[in-house]
Amino acid sequence: TIATLANLSGFWHDLKGNYKTAQYMYHKALNIREQVLGKEHELTATSLNNLGILYQALCQYEKAEMFLHKALL
Repeated sequence: TIATLANLSGFWHDLKGNYKTAQYMYHKALNIREQVLGKEHELTATSLNNLGILYQALCQYEKAEMFLHKALL
């Protein structure tokens, strides 16, 4: 699906250190998954977790915690 491709693209950019593009693609995947699958679906939680990990790597701990917390709900 488009959300899966956006997520994989985000992951690839994250690995390459292209954090701005990774952030954009992870958010794109999250938005699609929330609309199509709902906020409680496991793939939506994966997108939330990916954003939390990205923000943690960028030392944006408050944002990271917010996404890791949402992923657990």
